Amino acid sequence: MVSTSLDRKGGLGLFLLLLLFFLIFDLFTPRVIITSQHQQGHGKRALSIGEAFEGEEFTYRIGFWVFDDVAVGSISLRKDPGGDYIAVLTAQTTGIVGWLLRNRKDTYTARLRMIDGGRRFVTRIFEKSVDIGGRVRRGITILDYERGMLTWRSWGGGKEPKAGEDRIPPGVFYDGPLTAFYNFRYGVYGPVEEGRRYTIKTFPKKGVSDIYVRIATKEEMKRRLTGGRTPGDFLADVKIDRELFGSQSGEIEIIFTKDMVPVEAVAKDIIFFGDVRGVLVGEKPFQKGFSPRIPLQKD
Repeated sequence: MVSTSLDRKGGLGLFLLLLLFFLIFDLFTPRVIITSQHQQGHGKRALSIGEAFEGEEFTYRIGFWVFDDVAVGSISLRKDPGGDYIAVLTAQTTGIVGWLLRNRKDTYTARLRMIDGGRRFVTRIFEKSVDIGGRVRRGITILDYERGMLTWRSWGGGKEPKAGEDRIPPGVFYDGPLTAFYNFRYGVYGPVEEGRRYTIKTFPKKGVSDIYVRIATKEEMKRRLTGGRTPGDFLADVKIDRELFGSQSGEIEIIFTKDMVPVEAVAKDIIFFGDVRGVLVGEKPFQKGFSPRIPLQKD
């Protein structure tokens, strides 16, 4: 069983988990080949998933109740000299709320490897840390697909150390939130369609844990996005383990533009906080100057 005991119901952990699942479903694009603008000869070279997103960075503002700016989060991807890709997600409280929550900072880091000829990421190592006023709780999950084993441990932060392991069934990939973020955008999980449902296997907890997603119809979206909500072109309903971020329902709403950029998310019924919001405030393009939306060729 994978430990999720990094202070689940404390302060920024809620906001970070909102951001994590906000970013997982960033682009429900059709399966595409992203082509290089710097081509050799007359042919087009399909970019790998790593080449497509290396150097990208998104920044989000997070809030709850009447407070719109209680934390800031960012996600980025870089290539490691050894050939792996490193995805980093951070979130930190700000202002008076940050002081009340003891300047909490959460950091999630995933070491990713490309497979299937560069058409998919798999997680090799997933690390997380929660720093609350200098007291740090750490955790690490290692996935060894050759041995078919997942091992994890957590320690620090004034709590007991914990450890465990799980078998990885043959042919199954456990995609953590950062891995799923890039795989979805590259088209690994299939196209977006109104009313379509998705089931994604993530790190197991008491067996296999799944994330469930449904794309709302245009009629539903028009009815639900009222009262000053951020305008958008698509609405996704996400259902996850309620205990993961201290929610009574485990439900998240995500709003996308027509280019499938997530502009707002709301995590519902967070214990002690109510609905927690995340809003996109900054986007850094890929360092190579490529966009996952321009140019595209269908597979």
